[in-house]
Amino acid sequence: MTPAVAPLEGLEPEHSVGGIPLASLVRDFHLPMVKFARTIVSSPTVAEEAVQEAWLQVLKSAETFEGRSSVATWLFGIVKHTASRHRRREVRIRRHEVLATEDVDPLAGRMHPPGHPDAGHWSVPPSRRFLPEDQTVARELAEYVRAAVEKLPVRQRQLIILRDLVGTSSEEAAEILELSAVAQRALLYRARGNLRNELERRYRQ
Repeated sequence: MTPAVAPLEGLEPEHSVGGIPLASLVRDFHLPMVKFARTIVSSPTVAEEAVQEAWLQVLKSAETFEGRSSVATWLFGIVKHTASRHRRREVRIRRHEVLATEDVDPLAGRMHPPGHPDAGHWSVPPSRRFLPEDQTVARELAEYVRAAVEKLPVRQRQLIILRDLVGTSSEEAAEILELSAVAQRALLYRARGNLRNELERRYRQ
């Protein structure tokens, strides 16, 4: 479990980035930033330290933010840098990850193929168990999703966090992860397919 640390206590009201109060950014982005850092470093404690360092950098350089990218892109770029430094950069993050020719498509046989009238849509729809009917089922689903995301390879997990948790655009996620547009789409397709398969595997247990 990530330590419950209150980042940058005592922020002054005038501290802001791109017109957004820094306190609001900490409230909205701290936890996703820790989750993202955790995909790079070896432990929750180190992830928290990396994000604390990132917030200090944000505080020091807030006035230099020029708005050429979104605040989210800027924040996660800093986290990526600080977390990678904590890991001592033993292995550089690969710039591109696409579906390798020897890989098995995680959704093979589950979507209509090109040329089919319903190409790109499910041929085998998701289980109805993914439609929560009450709070108990919703909580159960949330736990399954968290566990399933943890099972994903690092780069797929990072992209799921950025696209589906934080809500960044495909362009922003590609910039943060240093992916081409094609690689981002392929990686997201693979990540979501593997996530679905892992969720259905857990539900069948």
